[in-house]
Amino acid sequence: MSFTFSIVIASPETDVQPLGLGGDFDENISRIYELGYDGVELFVEDPYSMPLKEVKEKVSKHGLRVTAIGTGLTYTKFGLSFTSPSPEIREKAVDRIIRYIRLAEELEADVIIGSVKGRFEGSYRDGWNNLRSCLERCSREAERAGIHILLEPLNRYESNIVNRLDEGVKLIREIGSGALKLLADTFHMNIEERSIPEAIRKARHHLAYLHFSDSNRQAPGSGHINFKEIVGVLKEIGYDGTISFEILPIPDQFSAARQAINQIKKLV
Repeated sequence: MSFTFSIVIASPETDVQPLGLGGDFDENISRIYELGYDGVELFVEDPYSMPLKEVKEKVSKHGLRVTAIGTGLTYTKFGLSFTSPSPEIREKAVDRIIRYIRLAEELEADVIIGSVKGRFEGSYRDGWNNLRSCLERCSREAERAGIHILLEPLNRYESNIVNRLDEGVKLIREIGSGALKLLADTFHMNIEERSIPEAIRKARHHLAYLHFSDSNRQAPGSGHINFKEIVGVLKEIGYDGTISFEILPIPDQFSAARQAINQIKKLV
């Protein structure tokens, strides 16, 4: 069984350091290729101004591909979310995510919905219904574009809705769109799941993407998560998709990227 190995990298117009590689896009792409990665997960600040042609050329030059596009800054920088009590803010959030979807269509990549879920105010039911309504609209656009939306459960300290994989599965089933899939992140699962392997087993029919980082958000091998056990269950369920590293650049971003892929390739 072979996995696609990817890592988060900031797109050229983004001046925010991601959990991955930031700075010079050309250098980062070259170094990622040299380290043996198959693709990149783009951390995009502005889907309206990202230089699409430049990104496509530089990624394909090295035989890489864009595995997914991160949308987190929609909430963490611009304050737009799917669970906001304001219909205007929710509308702006959906409009922006649809723009990400159209960008992803051009790159033949998927779109991650994590932080943009936001933190609901008021009743849980209202937060859930607002989230579901926004995701339904985005899923229809993703169906048209022929890409997937990757719903990522986040831990309780970053979001107060859809924290576990089973909650993500529940929402996916309610919406019923073939374009809506599940992204499992080991950092968040380490906080929220009783058993990471069992959570993955139960969610296997909806699982389409993985984020790997250790318990301290650093590269695998830096904390206490049992990645041998996790890779074992991925083999057991026949997962053959992407493992993308979303990690702190410690001690520096290239050393972290090297450690991440080397640690996991030993287990494959």
